Amino acid sequence: MSKRTDLIYVDGESTKIHTLESKRRLSIENPSFKNALAVWHMFSLDDTAGNNSFLTICGDVEIGIEIESPELEESIKRGGDGCSAKFNGGYLDAGQGSRGELNLKGKEMSLCVRLIDPKGDWDAPIISKYGSSSRMIYRLFAAQANNQMLLAFELGLDSDDRPLQVSVPIELIGEEKWHDIIIRYNKTKLEMFVDGVLVDEEWTMGEIRQANSEPCLIGAEISEGNIKSGFYGFIDHIALWDRAISNEEIISLSGGKDLVTQREHEILGDEKAIEQYWKPRGHNVYVGDCMPFFYDGTFHLFYLHDRRHHRSKWGYGAHQWAHISTTDLVNWKQHPLAIPITEEHEGSICTGSVLFYQGTYYAYYATRIPKQGEFLSYATSINGIHFIKNQPNPLATPEPPYKKGPFRDPAIFQDEEGLFHLLVTSELEVPYLTARGGCLAHLTSVDLQTWETKEPFIVSGQIGQPECPDYFYWNGWYYLVYSIHGIARYRISKEQFGPWQKLKNDSFDGAQLRVLKTAEFTGNRRIGVAFLPDGGYGGHLIFREIIQYEDGSLGTKFVEETIPKFGESIQLQFGVLTDSILNDDNNIKINATDSLESVVLSETPRDFRVVLQINPEPNASCFGICVRGSGNFCEGNEIRIEPHKQKVGVCKPDSSLLEENESSSIYFVDGLDKPFKLDAIVKNDLIDICIDNRRTLISRIPKFNGNRLFLFAQNASVSFENIEVRPFI
Repeated sequence: MSKRTDLIYVDGESTKIHTLESKRRLSIENPSFKNALAVWHMFSLDDTAGNNSFLTICGDVEIGIEIESPELEESIKRGGDGCSAKFNGGYLDAGQGSRGELNLKGKEMSLCVRLIDPKGDWDAPIISKYGSSSRMIYRLFAAQANNQMLLAFELGLDSDDRPLQVSVPIELIGEEKWHDIIIRYNKTKLEMFVDGVLVDEEWTMGEIRQANSEPCLIGAEISEGNIKSGFYGFIDHIALWDRAISNEEIISLSGGKDLVTQREHEILGDEKAIEQYWKPRGHNVYVGDCMPFFYDGTFHLFYLHDRRHHRSKWGYGAHQWAHISTTDLVNWKQHPLAIPITEEHEGSICTGSVLFYQGTYYAYYATRIPKQGEFLSYATSINGIHFIKNQPNPLATPEPPYKKGPFRDPAIFQDEEGLFHLLVTSELEVPYLTARGGCLAHLTSVDLQTWETKEPFIVSGQIGQPECPDYFYWNGWYYLVYSIHGIARYRISKEQFGPWQKLKNDSFDGAQLRVLKTAEFTGNRRIGVAFLPDGGYGGHLIFREIIQYEDGSLGTKFVEETIPKFGESIQLQFGVLTDSILNDDNNIKINATDSLESVVLSETPRDFRVVLQINPEPNASCFGICVRGSGNFCEGNEIRIEPHKQKVGVCKPDSSLLEENESSSIYFVDGLDKPFKLDAIVKNDLIDICIDNRRTLISRIPKFNGNRLFLFAQNASVSFENIEVRPFI
């Protein structure tokens, strides 16, 4: 970057300012700048919009640095003037702005900053009107958090002492590139755009705080009277509005549609096919509670769109209903949000259910209102895609015998006489046993709009509330499903309202699979959908096919249509680690009557699917496989099978019985002492297991990097046959 140097005086001291001749100023003013509160182009210290909120140099900052091609043209394209300010640890002080205009107010604002840190260090304030977390108005900065450098923006609102924050990892957007950072606050939502790409969002309540007397600083912030600076880089321009700029303006300020599309692919990646283990694009976006619904040949999946693991909107969640659909479980369509947050008081659009009746789709859900509780609401649609929230809202509130507060997850169904029922997660005001008042509240209606409160449908008797209920009829049996501590349990009955029978095994999977709900599908099939947590609430999408037996009991298996694609089986060459092994590669016989014996397959892919037939001899104690292993069976992730316990679990090779992770185990698995098929998928940090197409188990696993697959047996004689190891395509 080149420069021309003149001397000016600031606070009585001479300082450098770099200017270009007027004829060299190349600015083609972006129309969006014309009605901004302030625009600093860095050709000079003046504000070029409206009142002149001029800047004062503090420390080592150089103004009027000419931007060189090709970035010069990029500056002009956005309405810049081809000049920048170079920050060498100093900062610029705008004070309160002319006539106090930098003290924003109301429920709208926008901020645009074009900048670069050539060394990629960041870790410094960029622009702020701070003071402290409880007094700040706005603050754009970079800082370390969770072992990564984040670019973050915080907005202070009068509804809470804690600011709302949106952020993005610097690594994701590029450490040493020019970036257009745009912040937009529009009444109910706070958004962060980088290079025109939406990278984070939050949901708001209240107005921008007032009575902040701290100055607006560029390249620094004041916290409890202390100034922190330290930005080393260049700023092309900064603009501040007291309105929410449009999507078209964001694209224009970010270089145009083509460049934004390119950056979207670079930052977020391509849209991935919707299949097993899918999650939406975004660094902090996850699948939450799932609400499957089937009608007229289409399988609709509504799910809670989650950011930051339920911590949005000061912990209320700020969930919204997202929507995807399919007719064949292979090809999926993504639809607009079915039920978004549109009002400030909506802390979260909670889990619910859908019913089609007389040409209309009815979506029942709960609205979580900050500091008040949960209340039932509903929306309707004529096409199942675009829903309209209806009045009255709230539709129903918790009435005696139900406690004020928890009142969510409504499950809608129509009985054989035509009466409509809602089952609602709730709690008794006066429980029969201490802390065991969790129940399914029961409401009925003849018209889907006016609801009458009834006695509880079921009181679980367990600590915690029965969440995300599901009710359905299938081949002569009625099923009631609800989740306790996130684990879905089911009850069966021959009568539509019970009594409800608990079976020996009443769960669908391991403890890590969360709040499974089901829907019918073509061919009298039933598909369960849930999420696997990834570091907190919300995670990856998981499908299960529900298997029904004559006695009404249920099992699960993989939904083959949703499984990712795999290649052909790799060449198998097992090595013998111990004695008592018979080996012809695809078939292994281990005789370990009083010891631990193992064979090893080296050079396996990191992500793969392994399928094999296991034939245990009578009284086999323990056997299985170990994936991502290393050494001579010293590290990895075991799939440990124990027939006498009817148990399948995932654990470390050196774990004792007391160290086993019960969140990675399933019990009451019949037939483990007889020949059965084991199907396991290892992908990233998860392992997904299917036993004989009748029981499943999914678990997160430690990120071991070993490339060995072990087969083992302990106090058992076992044959492993027809072994296939297929890598991901």
